[in-house]
Amino acid sequence: MVCLALLLVTTTGQAQSISPQSVNSAGVKMTQSNGSLSFTVGELVVLTQIDANGNSLGGGFTNSSTISTTVLSVQEPDATVLQVSIFPNPTTDLVQLQIKEANINEMELELSDLTGKILYSAQYRLMHQNIGINTAGYPSGVYLLTLKKQNGQILGTYKILKQ
Repeated sequence: MVCLALLLVTTTGQAQSISPQSVNSAGVKMTQSNGSLSFTVGELVVLTQIDANGNSLGGGFTNSSTISTTVLSVQEPDATVLQVSIFPNPTTDLVQLQIKEANINEMELELSDLTGKILYSAQYRLMHQNIGINTAGYPSGVYLLTLKKQNGQILGTYKILKQ
């Protein structure tokens, strides 16, 4: 009898329980200068969860994702430093910059794609009234044209649409 009682006490003391949990099978977050993407693939929910508002998430397979992008902004140069027109936009093969007035001697131009990769960079003395940038070799898409002073200070940024 003592052996039977001892056996019952030791087996009931080792019982297991399953608690609610979430197991993420895969996930990643990627961030670049123009936005970020984060996602998880397959969250296994063991028990139904209910929040204070009565919303519920039941057992089974769910997935989620979040995408955010930075809005591309155009920054016109200070008119007391530089007055410029950029055309045609959209373009097919040549973008023209017409310098109307400049209170600086030199300017750097950078053309980059949306990932930030610089595709074209050149410095110009501003005695030229028109500057042309050949875009014929670039695929269709959106590009950023940045105008800078010699010291690297950004004068202006323009969104260029290549068709």
